Amino acid sequence: MAIDHHQYQGWVNGKFTAQEFCDDYEFNAKTADKIKYEVWIGEWSLATDVCAHWLGGFNDGNTDPQFKCHKVDCPKTYLPDSVAVDFNRKTKDYMGPFGTGKPEDVAIKQGKCNNDSAYFTTGEVRKIAKCAL
Repeated sequence: MAIDHHQYQGWVNGKFTAQEFCDDYEFNAKTADKIKYEVWIGEWSLATDVCAHWLGGFNDGNTDPQFKCHKVDCPKTYLPDSVAVDFNRKTKDYMGPFGTGKPEDVAIKQGKCNNDSAYFTTGEVRKIAKCAL
């Protein structure tokens, strides 16, 4: 018998360095060693905050981000032009429907989607990934 543990650091508050995330992985691994059953970390994400578009549900965010979110151009459709439908990427302020999150934190705005926190560098996220592995 095994227990499946999903370690998502995006919902962990109060971590301001890559090392703090690494320490958290180490702590959870040591805690798992004390459990009667084998623990598998069966799913994890490199999201360092809850910024990723629709991470908390469709056009929703069930937690306020800790840091400023990094905005990127929303992906374009993969469908052929004959059936593709897009939205007005330049003038439409916030695209709904909206859930419980604040539109300025979670919604598409003028063709921009949230990616992840802008707080950590690529190198810091790489370090967190190595610790997770």
